[in-house]
Amino acid sequence: MKKTILCIAWLFSLVLCSSSNAQVTTNEVTLDLSKAKYKISRNIYGHFSEHLGHCIYGGFWVGEDSKIPNVRGIRTDVVDAMKRIKAPVLRWPGGCFADEYHWKDGIGPRSTRPSMVNTNWGGVTEDNSFGTHEFLDLCQQIGCEPFITGNLGSGTVQEMSQWVEYVNSDNISPITEQRKKNGRDKSWGVTFWGIGNESWGCGGDMKPDYYSDVALRYGSFLKNYGSNRIKKIAVGPHDDYYDWTNVVMRQMGNSIWGLSLHYYTWCNDIHATDVTEKNWYSTLQKTLRMEELIERHSAIMDQYDPGKSVALVVDEWGAWYAVEPGTNPAFLFQQNTLRDALVAGINLNIFNNHCNRVKMAAVAQAVNVLQSVILTDGDKMVLTPTYDVFDMYKVHQDAVLIPTSLHTDSISIQGGKIPALSVSSSIDKDGKIHVTICNLSTIKDEMLSCGFKSFAVQSVSGRILTSDQLNADNTFENPDNVRIKAFGGFKTSAHTVEVTLPKHSVVALELTGISEVKAPIVDVAKLKHGLVFKYYEGNWQRLPDFSEMKPLRSGTVTSLVYPEGTAELNFGLAFGGYIKIEADGMYDFFLTSDDGSRLTIDNEEAILNDGLHAMVEVSGSVFLKKGYHAIGVSFFQAGGGSGLKLMMQAPGKEKMPVSDEMLFYQAEK
Repeated sequence: MKKTILCIAWLFSLVLCSSSNAQVTTNEVTLDLSKAKYKISRNIYGHFSEHLGHCIYGGFWVGEDSKIPNVRGIRTDVVDAMKRIKAPVLRWPGGCFADEYHWKDGIGPRSTRPSMVNTNWGGVTEDNSFGTHEFLDLCQQIGCEPFITGNLGSGTVQEMSQWVEYVNSDNISPITEQRKKNGRDKSWGVTFWGIGNESWGCGGDMKPDYYSDVALRYGSFLKNYGSNRIKKIAVGPHDDYYDWTNVVMRQMGNSIWGLSLHYYTWCNDIHATDVTEKNWYSTLQKTLRMEELIERHSAIMDQYDPGKSVALVVDEWGAWYAVEPGTNPAFLFQQNTLRDALVAGINLNIFNNHCNRVKMAAVAQAVNVLQSVILTDGDKMVLTPTYDVFDMYKVHQDAVLIPTSLHTDSISIQGGKIPALSVSSSIDKDGKIHVTICNLSTIKDEMLSCGFKSFAVQSVSGRILTSDQLNADNTFENPDNVRIKAFGGFKTSAHTVEVTLPKHSVVALELTGISEVKAPIVDVAKLKHGLVFKYYEGNWQRLPDFSEMKPLRSGTVTSLVYPEGTAELNFGLAFGGYIKIEADGMYDFFLTSDDGSRLTIDNEEAILNDGLHAMVEVSGSVFLKKGYHAIGVSFFQAGGGSGLKLMMQAPGKEKMPVSDEMLFYQAEK
């Protein structure tokens, strides 16, 4: 009898356990289309390529004599794969390798290029057959922007300066003549330049004050040539090195376009395919820390750059496991599983949600190293689960973030809790809404109720990446084990989509519908062409609140110009009126100023370009209905140069100045 009772109890507990595992918990997220204004830069979806292991050699580069299909030595299958995910930017040559790389060794006839020893990654011989010309050819074949990291650690100011000249100048000089002799007449016009790499570590073991002084010196010799404008990216912190951010921003903030951040999901005590429920959650917990790091580093950056004109560039991120057994430990080759797909999806959601500060990122690395999107072996190639996440998420590139308010279930793990879901959302230029969702649970399907404000849903389609196995991967023998599939686990109504998210999955939804964002009601009969202005004088370093100040004078102007009698220095202007919008859609605005400026649309801040700086362009995006919308531009000028310009890009149109015919003010009775 006792055995029978125990057996029944055991069966009952098993039923309860199974029921618990299958339980669907309701989570809620609200998406407000009327709050969409920050563009998700396509460069967030960037990639990193270093002279490390088989990333370059065997990954991108096989040489012109290879039997593997190639174009000028660059393998065709890898290029085609990168094009399919719309890879927007590629960082090179490192990494730690960058600060021992001397670019002149990698130009000219390959037969005469000197060799070197790659002291950082295995002590292997680097023959420099892949250099500047090959890298820029690779970027052109992919259709992506190049991001070159200069040698601050062991190189010279002249060396880095001449590299920029070699690549960007069309002037006549010994350096440009050398480029022409090497087969390239016209400059490439590379925009993004890193001033060193990990200078707190392998790039020189520097302290932040010392790095800032050295980087300012190097940066001052990186020149613009002709119409080619460069964007300098300073070495930023790793992990929670907050003092580095504070010092570099204080000393360099006005001279740089971006500040890097390196953070890896560090799991080098396990292999990529060693997946248990325990280390699944510990890995994702480490990944989720990216949000805290971005928020805290951004808060420090805000102290020196409240207008967010300096980008946070997360140019090394991803999972770092122990290398695959039997491979060179210095080559950092690892497999890629469903767990890494979740790592990628969570990070990309975080970057999207912080796109007002995060303007560029690069997963480490593109091919055959760490959390790569592509693996190769001779003539064979396989796409990893991380690749599929980039494919699913590419719809966010240059779309506009829709802010989300997520209330989610939590998962109890050793040492705390993690959220069950990760979400981000955007609206693209065609008015389609995209929602990407990660279910982090290994055992539980989750119900997510998506509520939409200012948007009526008409249709929904979906895609999903998941597997029955937590350690599922794609191999050369079985390349399609983990692949994107169609997803239909949702129900829709006018303003709600109910989604059942399978356990350990990445889901992407695409919605069509009708915007319910309404244009303000304006008495058109009272409008006249032009803008109202108010003029102030003062000595400011940041935009003041002009609404609390008494202007020296006011009046009207026909466009966004300095009114007559404006001083040369130490003045402020506040323009107000209406802008006429001809059709519903997402509008991009571009505010350029020297010094600080702000753009508001319908009394909401669309662009903040604050601080003391030269002519800097900052963009913002707003979904606008046809009609008249309130517009405000505030601006101050301190010393040095001066300028103010507003441009816009309407849906399907070219970027152009905001014309006088679009601007109106309300005339007094």
